[in-house]
Amino acid sequence: MLCRKVRLLFFFALACWQGSLHPNSLLALFASSLLFASPASEQPEAASTARVHLANGQRALEAKNVREAKAQFELAVRQDPKLAEGHLALGILELQAGETSAAIGRFRKVVELAPESFQGHYQLAMASLREQKIQEGAQELERAVAINPRHADALYNLGVVLLELRRPEEALSRLRQAREMGSKRPDIAFNIVRGELAANRTADAHREAEKAAKTFGTDPSWRRAIGILFLQYKQPKEAIVHLAEARRLEPHSEEIRRQLATAYLEASEAFLALPLLEPATGAEDHYLAASAYLVLHRPAEADRESQLAIDMEPRDPRYLLQRARIDQRVGRHAESLEHLRQASQIDPNWPEPYYSAGVTLYLLHRYADARQNLDRALQLDPRSVRSIFLYSATLANEGKNREGEEVLLRAIALEPSNARFYYHLGAIRLRGNRTEEAEQAFKKAIELKPDYAPPHYQLGKLLARSDQLHLAARELETAVRYQSDLTQAYYQLARVYAQLGQKEKSEQALSVFNQFKKEEANPDSEFTEAVQKELQPADQQ
Repeated sequence: MLCRKVRLLFFFALACWQGSLHPNSLLALFASSLLFASPASEQPEAASTARVHLANGQRALEAKNVREAKAQFELAVRQDPKLAEGHLALGILELQAGETSAAIGRFRKVVELAPESFQGHYQLAMASLREQKIQEGAQELERAVAINPRHADALYNLGVVLLELRRPEEALSRLRQAREMGSKRPDIAFNIVRGELAANRTADAHREAEKAAKTFGTDPSWRRAIGILFLQYKQPKEAIVHLAEARRLEPHSEEIRRQLATAYLEASEAFLALPLLEPATGAEDHYLAASAYLVLHRPAEADRESQLAIDMEPRDPRYLLQRARIDQRVGRHAESLEHLRQASQIDPNWPEPYYSAGVTLYLLHRYADARQNLDRALQLDPRSVRSIFLYSATLANEGKNREGEEVLLRAIALEPSNARFYYHLGAIRLRGNRTEEAEQAFKKAIELKPDYAPPHYQLGKLLARSDQLHLAARELETAVRYQSDLTQAYYQLARVYAQLGQKEKSEQALSVFNQFKKEEANPDSEFTEAVQKELQPADQQ
């Protein structure tokens, strides 16, 4: 439910680097023991003159005369091109002025002249990161930390960058080292929690957040950031704890109020989200209220709120997507496709509108058109298992079972523990009369998720077909125990009980079936219904 463009709050971002250093920061570098000796010049007189200009530049910085300082540093490196301190000073001033490419050139010169310069590698890393050269930034930070392994900011920044590179274990090691340096900072605590979540250690993340909250928990910004972090990692209940406290600390914040409502929605507690959204004060409130009404199965109110959001912000692609999905549910397929077309025009690199268009076109049995949209969705997000699954279903519904199976196996490779995918794999194989292979797939689905009813039902049918009636009855009974509205299972149970001579049970099963339907479904309609159920949003399943 989070806005797709929201990223982690990096008010906890790279330490001591916002792209503009105060002149005093540069002066501190000159006074630091981390400075280095430049290689001896071949022209002592030139080197001496260069040092004079370097000193003049330092004095100009003390007087906060940055223009004069830069002029003096330029004279210094002109006199002695091997004066690493001069290149470092110029690089920092260029970085301050937004001349990042020039600064990178300066810092590369510094590390060429003085390979053991901590500041040379560190500043080169910072400049590279500003240019979005993440890998290069990480490498330079590694070199800086190797030179000075006790520099808290370098350790912290390296940890953050390693998180961006999806290397959470290494990141956590660096972040903990930064904390051990005595840096009791909220940004370090935040990113350690983030690292634990990225490493899939949710219990450790919860403990870290609870521990850090004892120190930083009275800061609403920190609480809010931690709440959003848990929300992004699909931990809405933990997010609620922190966002609720953030709201208590800052009760008039509209953003915190909406984020707390979002957390309640993600936690399937829509009834608690609605009071936070009434009365609505903007389009986002109407959008979130529509989401809550959908979860609560109140489609008319969802329809109204969604339209109000669109009326206020007609070019927000999230609102258009929600509107399209509501249209889809109530059968307004032409309107759904139009809203999705508008959303994809506004944000052509967002895969969601293309996937949703694929769903609508699938429901209209326009399978080739559905695949065109799914192709685009997969170009933008090649690992989207939803898109791969639906692509597979379009092929199977055109009778291209082998092709559909090959595509579905791609989804299984991405999510090998997904029982639903194995169930659909069995269904596709069954459509091709490959019963033994279908049976294997159904058994795998049951192994992965024993309480998932559909594979029990299909396995029961196959066992009945091979006259293994007692085993068939057991599977079919299991199916209706886990899903009491699985209509076709009752029909099959009635037949199996009749063959076993259990007349009373047969009549009872047939009576339940007749309460739902009057005719047996064929395999094709069963497959289509199963896929359509898979396409339903979670709140409708």
